[in-house]
Amino acid sequence: MMRKPAVRLALCLLALLVIQLPHSARIKDRPAALPLIERDAFGIPTSGLDRHASTVQRNQSLESIMSDWKVPREKQHIAFQQAEAFIDFRKIGRGDSLYTYTDSSGLAEFVVYKPSIKEFLVFDFKDSVWVHEGSLTSRKIVRRASGTIEKGSSLFQTIQESGLNQQLALNLSEIFAWQVSFFHLLPGDEFSILFEGENIHGQSIGTEIKAARFRHADQDHFAFYFPEDGISGFYDEEGRPSERPFLRAPVEFSRISSQYSRRRFHPIQRRYKPHLGTDFVAPTGTPIVATANGTVTNAGYAGGNGNYVKIRHNDVYSTGYLHMSRIKSGIRPGVRVQQGDVIGYVGSTGLATDPHVCYRFWKNGQQVDAMRVEMPKSEPLPDTILPRFFAVRDKLWKQLPNTPEDQLTSETIAGPSD
Repeated sequence: MMRKPAVRLALCLLALLVIQLPHSARIKDRPAALPLIERDAFGIPTSGLDRHASTVQRNQSLESIMSDWKVPREKQHIAFQQAEAFIDFRKIGRGDSLYTYTDSSGLAEFVVYKPSIKEFLVFDFKDSVWVHEGSLTSRKIVRRASGTIEKGSSLFQTIQESGLNQQLALNLSEIFAWQVSFFHLLPGDEFSILFEGENIHGQSIGTEIKAARFRHADQDHFAFYFPEDGISGFYDEEGRPSERPFLRAPVEFSRISSQYSRRRFHPIQRRYKPHLGTDFVAPTGTPIVATANGTVTNAGYAGGNGNYVKIRHNDVYSTGYLHMSRIKSGIRPGVRVQQGDVIGYVGSTGLATDPHVCYRFWKNGQQVDAMRVEMPKSEPLPDTILPRFFAVRDKLWKQLPNTPEDQLTSETIAGPSD
């Protein structure tokens, strides 16, 4: 009966002793926090290593690169066997990026091969050999750019001089291919672009245009991307498709050497005569495309026209393509072609001095100037869909720069992290 008070007393004395112990005595042998391992964008632990950046040189192989960095041959053999799952060694390109991480003795512990701006391959030689692929993290950005075409310049030059991706010029020219003749740009023509891309460690990539404006000859043309199932594409401010029945030119980014004229001095015949077409200069072999859907009515050699194709598009319009070096195989009378299909290749057959395509255009049986004729317009979106389109258009319109500066400028306006 007397043992319980004794036990209580012992417990009280023990508790008092613990309370009086110093803090360091009560918390004993707590493990210290592990130091953080610093890793770079490729996930490589950089402590104690030197990083060397280089590029693949002409006729250089990964084997020679690794030999230079003292990677033992047995490790190289294992690494190449593993890497075959990720890379075709025959496609290692001159200029591809390489990053080699060496220890104090100059021995490579890691080699990173980077064939593109985002993707990379890591060769880990630190302990056992391990090869794995990776992708740099990025964040989406929305950018806008605007510019003015100066005298003697072009859309490509203006984009290039800005430091932006030239693919933007190609995309923009494709969007407005039906409204603007990019062979006839004028000083003072303006453009504005809203486009999406990615920022990868300070480098911007991506040229996905969401909205654009091109002011040519004091006339504005707009295009807004409408992501609607089944009808996704670019539409003007009224909901009409940017794509039209006819392209403005049958070749990409050449120049016009001779325009439609009722009286032109012929360089071979040495006399004045009508020139009822538009000559587009381009290197021999440049693809020539059908400017609209239609049926081939003529395909063959035709005297001064050289190798020649004529297409009937409907009861009103026909087009002709002259002086081809050759007609594409399969193009013959009766064949249906679609807009953009290759029908032949630039040449100088017939009465021609230099490689070019003479593009001819018929309306109601009469030859007209393809660069000046008013092209037929496409039907707008259905009334049931227009409200949704207008909502998308208005949102994009607010972000689209409308007043370009004298020189091209670009600006990032949004960048949510992934």
